[in-house]
Amino acid sequence: MTEQQSEQNSSDKSQGESSPQADNDTAKTAGRGFLIITAAKVWFLITSAVIQLGLPILISPEQFGIFKIVTEWVGWINMVMITGTLHAVSKLISEQPERARVVVNMAVKMQCMLAVPIAGLYALGSPLIAHHWYDAAETLAPLMQISALIILFYGFYAIFVGYFNGLKQFARQASLDFTFSTVKLIGIIGLVLLGFGVWGAVVGFVAAAGIIFFVAAVWVTIRMRRRTDQTEPEDKQEAKTAFSRLLSYLVLIMLYTFALNGLMRVDLLILPGVASNIPEHLAGMTPSLFELMSNTFAGVYGASLNIARIPYQGVIAVTFVIFPLISEATFQEDRERTREYIRSTLRYCIIMIGVAAMLLAFNADGIVGGLYAPVYGHAAGALAMLSVAIIFFALLYVTSTMIIGSGHPKVAFGIMAISLAISGVLNFLFVNRVHDETMQRFDGVASPDEIQGDATAVVGGAAETAAAHADFAEPWLMEAPTYMEAAALATMIAMGTGFVLSVVWLWRKFNAPPPGMTLMRMGLVAVVLFGMDLLIELPVEMVDEYGNIVYLAMVVGKMTVMGVVSLVVLAAGREFTRTDWERLQAVISRKSEE
Repeated sequence: MTEQQSEQNSSDKSQGESSPQADNDTAKTAGRGFLIITAAKVWFLITSAVIQLGLPILISPEQFGIFKIVTEWVGWINMVMITGTLHAVSKLISEQPERARVVVNMAVKMQCMLAVPIAGLYALGSPLIAHHWYDAAETLAPLMQISALIILFYGFYAIFVGYFNGLKQFARQASLDFTFSTVKLIGIIGLVLLGFGVWGAVVGFVAAAGIIFFVAAVWVTIRMRRRTDQTEPEDKQEAKTAFSRLLSYLVLIMLYTFALNGLMRVDLLILPGVASNIPEHLAGMTPSLFELMSNTFAGVYGASLNIARIPYQGVIAVTFVIFPLISEATFQEDRERTREYIRSTLRYCIIMIGVAAMLLAFNADGIVGGLYAPVYGHAAGALAMLSVAIIFFALLYVTSTMIIGSGHPKVAFGIMAISLAISGVLNFLFVNRVHDETMQRFDGVASPDEIQGDATAVVGGAAETAAAHADFAEPWLMEAPTYMEAAALATMIAMGTGFVLSVVWLWRKFNAPPPGMTLMRMGLVAVVLFGMDLLIELPVEMVDEYGNIVYLAMVVGKMTVMGVVSLVVLAAGREFTRTDWERLQAVISRKSEE
C-alpha cells in the first residue's frame, strides 16, 4: 500500500511539473464548479427564504412550530443520509469514472440496507418522539410518519447527485438542485395557499422529494446506458472489496454529519420539549395548554433560526472546492500549500460570514418586526445571539471540512461530537432553569381537573378555568425572550468551543494560525457598525406608522449602507490585496477556453 501511494505521489508531482496547463485547467474547473454550485445554492437560499420566512405569515405560530419540529427532526436524518451517500458515491466515481455504473448499482443496494429500514424505524418511532411534546391533539405524530417518506426519497436521490458530482458534471448536479428547490417551493407554499395549512406544507415537501427522486433516477439511468466506457469488476472479491469501502466511508461521514446537524438543531428540539413539561404543582392545567405554548415557542424560535442561518449557506459552496484542494495537497505532503489553503480559506470565510452575521445581529429587532407578527418580536434578542453563533458554526463547518480533507475524519467527528454534547447539556440546563423559575411564579393558578355539580356550577367552573388559563398563558408568553435567549446562549457557547478546537488542531497540525490581522479588522468593523446602529434608529413601533413593507425596506436600506461601510473599513485597513483581485479574475476569466 505504501509503495503504491509513493508511486502515485511521484506520478502526481511529475505531472504537475511537466503540465502546468493541466493544473491551470483543474483550477478553472474548480472555479467554474464553485460558481455553478454557488448559483444553485443561491436559488436554494432564495426558495428556502420564501418558505421559511413566508410560512409564519401564512399560518399561525403554533402551526409553524409544528412544521419546524417535523422538518428539523426529518432534516437531521436527511442530512446524515444525503451527505454521507453523496460524498461516498462521488469519491469512488471520481477515482474510477469507468466504474460509475458499478458504484451506482452498489449504492442502490446499500440504500436498500440503510435508507429503507431507517425510514421505517423513524415512521414507527414517530409517536414516541411526538409524545415528548405532549401531542394531545395527535397532529404531530401522523405528520412525522408521513415525513418518513422524505428520508427514503433523499437516500436514493443522493446517489444520483453523487454520480454527477463524481464525474464533475456540475451543471447537471446544479440543475437537479434548481429543480428540487423550485418544486419544493411550489409544493409547500401552493398547498398552504390552497388552505391545507401545516398538513399541506408537510405533504408538499414529501411530494417534492418524490418528484425529484423520480426525475434524477430516470436521468441518471438514461445517461449510464448511453456510456460505452463502463467496466465491471474483474471478480467477486474485487466487487466485495469495493462495496465494503463504499459502506465504511459512508458510515464514517454519516457519523460526522449526524453530529454536525445535531449541533444545528438540538436547541430547537430541546426548547419546546422542556417548555411542555407540566410541573407537579400545576398538574391541574390541561396538557393542551402546555402543548400550545410549546409549539408557539418552537415557531417563534424557529423563525429566528431561519434568519440566523442565512449566512451559513454562503460557505457550503466553499467546502465543495476546498475539500479536494486540501486532500490533494496533504496527499502530496505539500505542507506549505496546505497551510496557505487553510489561512486563505479561513480569511475569506471570516470576512464573508462575519459581515453578513453582524448585519443580522445589529438589525435583529427590525428584521423580525418588519417580517412577522408582533409575537415574533420575542425572538429578537435570541436572533442577535444566534447571528453570532452562526459565525462560529459556519467557520467550524469549513475547518472540519479541511480536517476531513487532510485525511483525519475521526478528528472532525470528535470535535463535532464534543460540540454537540456541550450544546445538548447546556441547552437542557439553561432552558430548564428558566422553565423552573417561570413555573414557580404561577403557584395557585392551576384549575381543577374535573368540574362537578349542577349546570350553573359547571358553567361557572368553566369560566374560571378559561380565566385561569388566560392569566397563565399571557405572562408565560412574556417570558418567551428569556427561554429563547437561554437556548441561543447555550448554542453560541457550544459552537464557539467547537470552532476554537478545530482552529487549534489545524494550527498545531499544519502550523497554520488563524489570520490575526483579519480578526482585528473585523473587530473594528463591529465597533463601526455598533456606532451606526446607535445613530440610525429604526424602532419597531414605526411599523404601525409606515406599514410592514415600507419599514422592512428601510431596514434593508440600513443594512445595505452598513454593508458598504464594512467593505470600506476593510479596504481602508488594507485587508484586500492585489492577490485577492488576481484570484477572483482567475476564477471568472475565460482565457483558458479561447
